[in-house]
Amino acid sequence: MKRPAICFCLCLSVFLGWAGTGNAKAAKNGGSSAGAPAPSADANSAAADPNAAPAPAADSNAAPAADPNAAPAADSNAAPAPDDSTVTPEGDESGLTLTPEAKPKAATTLSWQDIVVVPRKAFLKGGRVEFAPMTGVSINDNLIRHYAFGGAINYYLSDALSVGLEGQYYVKELTASEENIGLQYNRIPTLNRYKYSGALVFGYAPVYGKFAWFNKQIVSWEIFANAGAGVIATETVPRDAGLQPFDNNRIMVPVGIGSRFFLFNWLTVNFMLRDYLFTDLFEPKTRGTDPALADPTAAKNAADSAFVNNLMLYVGVGVYLPTKFSYRTPR
Repeated sequence: MKRPAICFCLCLSVFLGWAGTGNAKAAKNGGSSAGAPAPSADANSAAADPNAAPAPAADSNAAPAADPNAAPAADSNAAPAPDDSTVTPEGDESGLTLTPEAKPKAATTLSWQDIVVVPRKAFLKGGRVEFAPMTGVSINDNLIRHYAFGGAINYYLSDALSVGLEGQYYVKELTASEENIGLQYNRIPTLNRYKYSGALVFGYAPVYGKFAWFNKQIVSWEIFANAGAGVIATETVPRDAGLQPFDNNRIMVPVGIGSRFFLFNWLTVNFMLRDYLFTDLFEPKTRGTDPALADPTAAKNAADSAFVNNLMLYVGVGVYLPTKFSYRTPR
C-alpha cells in the first residue's frame, strides 16, 4: 500500500512542475503584452446590460495606436546624424562629405624630373665675351728670362668652346747663369730675346667641377685647353756689344692648358701654362770674327736656325660681358 502511494506522489509532482514551467514560458513570451488578443466578450452579458454605452465606431482616418516597441519613423527632411567616419573639408560649400580614403589630395606640379641630383652649373659662358688681361714669366730658359704683359679677347660659342685673339709684350732679363758662363768658360752664349707676339686661339673646356672653400663657400672651377697659330717677333742679342742686332718675324703655334676659378657672375681668376713653338734664327757663330757678317742683313742671311720651346706660366683675370646670364633650357 505504501509503494503505490509513493509512486503516485512522484508522478503528481513531475506533472505539476512541468505545467508550471509551461505557464511561465507563455507569460514571458507576451501572454500579458499589449499585442496579445483580448478575451472575447460574453454576448449574453452585453445584451443583458441596457445601460452599457455602445462601442465607438472605428474611424478610418484615425492614427493607429503607437507601439511602444516599434522604432521611431525616420524624418526625410531631418539632417543626417553626424558620423565619425565622414569628414567635411574646410571651405567646401558643396555639402558633400568625404571619407578619409576619398579625400582629394592637394594639386601639385612636381614630378620626378624636378628632383635634381647634380645641381646645374653656377656660371655660364655661352654667348658672352671675355676680356682677360694676364701676365707671365718664362720658366724653361736659365740664361735669359722673359716677362710677358698682355691679354686676350675670347668669344664663347658655347659653354665649352671659344675663339679669340691674344697678344703679349715681352721684357727680357739676363740671369746670373748667363754671366757665370762667360766667366767660367770664357764664352758668350748665343741668345735671342722676344719682343711681342699675337695669335688666333681656339679653346675647349672639357672638365668642370666645384669645391668647398673652408666649408663656407662653394667655388666652381674648370680646366681648359687651347691651341692656335700666330706670329712672334724676336731679336738677336749680339755677342759683341758693338754689332747691331737683327729682327725675326716667325710663325708660331701656341698650345696650353689652364684652370679657371669663378668668383662672381662676371669675374674669374685664370692660371695658364703655355708653350710657344716656333723656329727661330740665331746670330752666326762666326759673326764676331768675319767682317762680312757685321751687317745685320748679311748676318741674318747666314743665321743658324733652331727649334724653340718658349714655355710660359701666366696668371690673370677674366671679365665677362654681359655681366649676367640666364638659363635657356630646363635642368
